[in-house]
Amino acid sequence: MKFPYVKVPTADPRRKWIARSIIPIKIFGPKGSDTIDALIDSGADRSLFNTEIASEIGLDLEKCPIEKFSGIEAGILLARIYKVKVQVLGMDEKIEIPIGFTESKGVIAILGQEGFFDAYRVKFERDRGIVEITPS
Repeated sequence: MKFPYVKVPTADPRRKWIARSIIPIKIFGPKGSDTIDALIDSGADRSLFNTEIASEIGLDLEKCPIEKFSGIEAGILLARIYKVKVQVLGMDEKIEIPIGFTESKGVIAILGQEGFFDAYRVKFERDRGIVEITPS
């Protein structure tokens, strides 16, 4: 399935907007599901989502193990790891991947390598403005 890159504004309004590999996914939990836009990040080892998403679908993160995540700009983030089912919109299969849930306001939804890249072949074609996802 092919998805167009999404143009998003930068922090500096004088700069050009940036094209990003953002795709629509559905995330499932005990209270139902939520549809969100997630950034596919080949440089992220694991997926990282905001805790507000976990709350929306009814995940209880209290007893989940805590891991440290580090990044170029964010420094160290603490996240609770929970295995969650997700589905790329437009595709039939649901996959279960480990997701770190963090309270950082700088994180919304990032799909990293572990789990997601194991289940899908991801082809970035930035020059054409397309990211292609096919089951592995």
